[in-house]
Amino acid sequence: MSAKLKNAFAKIGAAALFGLMATSGAQATYGYNYFDVLADPGSYGPVSLGDSVSLDACGSTFHRADGNSQSYSICDLSNLQNFTLGWIGVDADNTSNYQILSWFEGSNVTNGLQTTISTGAGTFFSQAGNYLIGLYVAVAGNVYVPLPYGSYGATGNDTELTYDGSTNTSLGYTNFTVNAATSVPEPAAALMLLPAFVLVARRERRRRQSAKALTA
Repeated sequence: MSAKLKNAFAKIGAAALFGLMATSGAQATYGYNYFDVLADPGSYGPVSLGDSVSLDACGSTFHRADGNSQSYSICDLSNLQNFTLGWIGVDADNTSNYQILSWFEGSNVTNGLQTTISTGAGTFFSQAGNYLIGLYVAVAGNVYVPLPYGSYGATGNDTELTYDGSTNTSLGYTNFTVNAATSVPEPAAALMLLPAFVLVARRERRRRQSAKALTA
């Protein structure tokens, strides 16, 4: 990732993290395991200009920060009230050109786990080219997140970095290619061209018959 792209995402992440920390909840204690987030934007094959793409954040995890294998997809968490999620589009050839495609906080985060983006006129992906899809995931510090099967994961206080050494934020990105749209005749248009094709074929047949007669 280029320095420009890192700086752009750092600004986005810093602003979001400041808001999250300002509204942090209960204090964590040593009686809980500390958890962190890892953003995974998924992978998407090339699309044609004008097509829509379904984005999926379910590969992202909320996991033990100490390296333990305990890990959960954020789509399996029952309460994402303390999370923030954002989808970002980036021009791969000019990383200073980027756009926040959608942003979700609190009770709206579940709406961003699986969402759809469009390509073509009027969108960030307005022309064929190479892009990046970025996914920003964050969770507030000093909160308890309900885990499957009834336990909780604590996020720690990242202003001190004394528990897990993490930042409770993560940004992942994936390549995304938009190809030029291919023109395919509509069935009705093809039927309209049929008489012309027949006429051309008849003329060609007559020409060949005339040429054959002259050489006989």
